[in-house]
Amino acid sequence: MPWWQRKPLRWNGFPATLRTRSSPGWHCWRARRRPHRHHSEGRMTAIRRADLLRRFGSWEPSIRLILLAGPDESSSRELAQLAAKALADPADPMAITDIAADELKSDPGKLADEAASVSMFGGARLIRVAGAGESTQEAVRLLLAAPVAGDPVVMLAGDLAKSSALRKLAEDSPLALALISYPLEGRDLANWLQSHAKELGLRLESGIAERLMASSDGDTGVLASELAKYALFLDSSPETPKTLERAHVAALGADSAEDDMNLLVAAIVSGNAAAAERQYRLLAGSSAIPALRAIARRLLQLAEARAAVDGGAQPLAAVKALRPPIFWKEQDSTAAALRDWPQPRIRRALAAMLAGEQAIKQPNGPGDTAGWHAILALGMGREKP
Repeated sequence: MPWWQRKPLRWNGFPATLRTRSSPGWHCWRARRRPHRHHSEGRMTAIRRADLLRRFGSWEPSIRLILLAGPDESSSRELAQLAAKALADPADPMAITDIAADELKSDPGKLADEAASVSMFGGARLIRVAGAGESTQEAVRLLLAAPVAGDPVVMLAGDLAKSSALRKLAEDSPLALALISYPLEGRDLANWLQSHAKELGLRLESGIAERLMASSDGDTGVLASELAKYALFLDSSPETPKTLERAHVAALGADSAEDDMNLLVAAIVSGNAAAAERQYRLLAGSSAIPALRAIARRLLQLAEARAAVDGGAQPLAAVKALRPPIFWKEQDSTAAALRDWPQPRIRRALAAMLAGEQAIKQPNGPGDTAGWHAILALGMGREKP
């Protein structure tokens, strides 16, 4: 047997012959003698969301702390709720204990004491601390140094710097998990939205995802709340999925006022006087200036499309070429309406919208009433020549 395959002679647990790094076979011996490191030993770092969710399914009792931090506080709150569902006894009304971060500043030992206490119902418990910061680091240190593990602690902190002592405590300890949440953007946000909608049994109509992301400013907490509201309204579930349409968002969404305005603009352009009057009544109690400007922006687009048609382009192709684009469901009706909007009429309508805004801004003038009257006249096809 070659010498490098033989087990070294040992004396008091040490090899009889210590080799140096330059000795033949040193790396082989080192690899054989390296002890197996358990996954809970050694330095830990911040983990990913998917890793944490997987751990919820097979929780390790040795983990004492989950630190949820980062600029995306909505995501941290959502993860804290998921932790409560996974780790606390749902049958125990006292399974979740909330501790204020200020309490731990004056009494840092309270966190370890509370984690070590036993539920009177004998079920799984969870300790939750919101608004944590550097003032809670001593409480965390005592928790991690306790002789035995107790109930897990979920700690929500804001955006902690990499140099934060609290963050370092959690990331360096094998008894803690740290997750730093950053706002989702672009494709990641779109994927999150589609996945969350699917869990609620919602199929998103084309263009809805973009509208929801824009109206929520990418806040996953707002998006989750909106999707839950739509799912309740449509009575959707994974077993009975429903399609979330633009009309539903217009009726219930956080941006319903903006949708009402868009519907007003569409009604005026298409010449639907009844729909224009209905939307006017919905909006008439608010400021008229946003509506005047929205109509003016669409009129400018009509002027561009009309010029293209007068130059020989097909109406639908001219509408589809507009930037920013017109909502796809309105493109056909807008193209059809172009024949009713020659350039002279577009100029008159633009002048009426400008005059309406100027009347609102006049000292001691009629205010928003003048603006809404101009809009209503345009919707009824009675704009001044």
